[in-house]
Amino acid sequence: MATVRHAPSGGLNVRRTAAGDKVTTLNAGDLMYDIAGVAPVTKALNGTSYVWIKVHYYKSGDSAAEGDGWVTRSNTTIISTTAPDKSSTFSSNSYLKQNEMLVNARYIYKYLSDEGWTSNAIYAILGNMEAESTINPGIWNGLISTDPKRAYGLVQWKPSTKLTDWLGTKSKSDIDNQLSRIVYETENNEQWQSSKFSPAMSFAEFIVSTDTCATLAEYFLKCYEKPTDVSDPVVKKRQSNANKWSILIGYLV
Repeated sequence: MATVRHAPSGGLNVRRTAAGDKVTTLNAGDLMYDIAGVAPVTKALNGTSYVWIKVHYYKSGDSAAEGDGWVTRSNTTIISTTAPDKSSTFSSNSYLKQNEMLVNARYIYKYLSDEGWTSNAIYAILGNMEAESTINPGIWNGLISTDPKRAYGLVQWKPSTKLTDWLGTKSKSDIDNQLSRIVYETENNEQWQSSKFSPAMSFAEFIVSTDTCATLAEYFLKCYEKPTDVSDPVVKKRQSNANKWSILIGYLV
C-alpha cells in the first residue's frame, strides 16, 4: 500500500534524480504517492542534506500533468488513511486544491458505496465532478453567484433551480443534500439520457456497472452531464481524472 502525500503551501520542486535537475514545480496541495520498491535516498542539495523519495505526482493548473520524480520527504504532508467525516469536507464558491478535492472525494466514495454504487461508477462520477466543480458542492459556474440560471454544485446542475427547487428549504451547499439528489436521480432516471452513448446503459445500470472507470466516466459525461463539447480531449481528461481517483482512493480505503 503506497503512501499518499500532498505538496506544501509554498509548492514543491520535483527532480529527475535525488538532488538532481528540476523537472517541474508542484502547486500547493498537489497530490502524489510513493512509488513502491524504491528506497529513500539521503543526499545534499545546496549544502543541506535531505531525504529524497520517488513519487508519482499529479500537477494541477494550466500545465496539468503527471509523472515520476524525486522530492524531499520532509516537505510533503502524508494523507491519513482515516476516512474524513462530513465536518472535514469543503464547500465554498471557490476552486479547491487537489488535497481538498481528495477530502470531498473520499467522503463521496463512502456515501455512494453505502448506497450500493460500484467503485468504478464512483470513480467515474468523481472524474466528472473534478472537471465540473473541483468536487466542490458550493461552487457556481464562473464563481458568479448572482444568477440562479447558472450551473451550481458538484455536478453543476443547470439551472441551479434543478437542485434548489427539489431541496426546498434545505441547504443547497450541503454535500449530503446534493448527494441525496444524485441518488434520487438514479432512482427516478432523471437527468440521464441513455441514447447519448452506445451501447445504451440506464442510470440504474451505471451505478452497479463493473466496466472500467474510464468507460464509465465517458458514460457519465455523455449521458448525464451532456456538454456541447464531447470531443476526445474532453473525454480523455475526465477519464484521466477518474483513473487518478481510483489509484489515490484505492491506496487509502
